[in-house]
Amino acid sequence: MKSIKNNIPKRIVEKIEELSLVKNQYAAFDLDNTLLIGDIGEAVFALLVKNKKVKNFGWNDYIDLIKSDREKAYFKVIEVMDNLELRVLEKITHEIIHTNDLEIELEGYSIPIPKPNAIMQSIVTFLNTSCIEVNVVTASNRVSAEIICWEYFGIHASNVFGARVDINDNKRIKTKFNEVPYGKEKVNVLKREFKDKPVFTAGDAIWDRFLLSYTALNGIRLWTGKDSEFKKLKEKYYQDLEFYQILSR
Repeated sequence: MKSIKNNIPKRIVEKIEELSLVKNQYAAFDLDNTLLIGDIGEAVFALLVKNKKVKNFGWNDYIDLIKSDREKAYFKVIEVMDNLELRVLEKITHEIIHTNDLEIELEGYSIPIPKPNAIMQSIVTFLNTSCIEVNVVTASNRVSAEIICWEYFGIHASNVFGARVDINDNKRIKTKFNEVPYGKEKVNVLKREFKDKPVFTAGDAIWDRFLLSYTALNGIRLWTGKDSEFKKLKEKYYQDLEFYQILSR
């Protein structure tokens, strides 16, 4: 336990120990570029495109859509998986997790292979041993999110809330568009699943502000994104609150 604590900023360790004195509290973290260095949803989509498992929407199409409407792009990545065999999605996800490659080369782009943030691994372990349940809320597809959260962080599937995909009787993906947890939708998921607010949240992008702002008043907010955005958020929203930044590692 001492070695785990040594990987975590001292003030965060102290605050977790303080929070752990109250029972039935939980943490809610973003996944991509927060728990992970990289994006599992994008990597899975890229490999599906490269292996010709999805049609009529390529990586360049995704990049173009991201520039004009990020939320629509996230929905589209889920939509193109409709009728995909579950075993194919699972196989692609495991390939990404276990490859020694650093990137996926596709359509002139290099898409990073996501790896765990070592500091966040230590924080998840410490939270679990402190009886603060760790949950993940992500716009990446639920199947891939569940696999990588278990592989890298030991987080159970029941604690992972990703973009909604159902599995039909033929073991094929059927997409549902009533839930892609992005921006405010992350908070809506937490309001549905939990009675109280999380005592620890973490995100990396400006649209994670909704999640961070939903943190219990005495809780911790953690930033893994750009330093410039951290400073802006700190000054505008969290000046007098427990708001910390950690670097990817």
